[in-house]
Amino acid sequence: MIGKVFDPKPRKWPRQGRSRATFDAILDATARILEERGYEGLTTNGVAERAGASIGTLYEYFPDRETLVALLVEREARRVLAALEASMASLHGLPLEAAMRIWLEAMFAELESRRALVAALLTGVPFVGLLPIATEFPARLVGIAAAGGSHRREEITLDGLPSVFFLMANMLRGAYLAMLLEPPAGLSRACLLDDLTVLVMRMLRPLQPATPPAADEGA
Repeated sequence: MIGKVFDPKPRKWPRQGRSRATFDAILDATARILEERGYEGLTTNGVAERAGASIGTLYEYFPDRETLVALLVEREARRVLAALEASMASLHGLPLEAAMRIWLEAMFAELESRRALVAALLTGVPFVGLLPIATEFPARLVGIAAAGGSHRREEITLDGLPSVFFLMANMLRGAYLAMLLEPPAGLSRACLLDDLTVLVMRMLRPLQPATPPAADEGA
């Protein structure tokens, strides 16, 4: 099972509204059990019971618990990305630093709302890093940041540092997971996000207004 990529698929995708609701209820139940009992406590029977579905209905879509977890991770990651994309799009009219601070807060809030689930996935599920979404997620963050940057051509410059969005996205991912799972004592979230904003702004290297030439003293 474990290789360079682990990409389990459902037996079938739901097509009707009722079946989609059942599909989501099963994934919701998977999330709650992971939060409460961890991966070791996750069973298909337990998920079916929590979701109010028969085990036969569960197996119509999900062949095993690995597929349950993989599809849950993909669903939640895509929800986070959609929220961050919408947040970025709403901030184009604000000054760059203010917009960045709000976006960084929104990103952390999305993860914080899933704190127990993120902790259970990262500490107990051995294949999370092998799922395709694990590679796609930071790449999509790069894309969202790049889309935001494309509206700031007069405020930032990326000349000479084409990797800045990749580096920024992965720095943020590491910083957020540390803040979420092992927050430092004596530092508030607001303080950490303020300082993170400063670091990101330095990476984006805002352009300074051109200094007008000095007047000729003899003029």
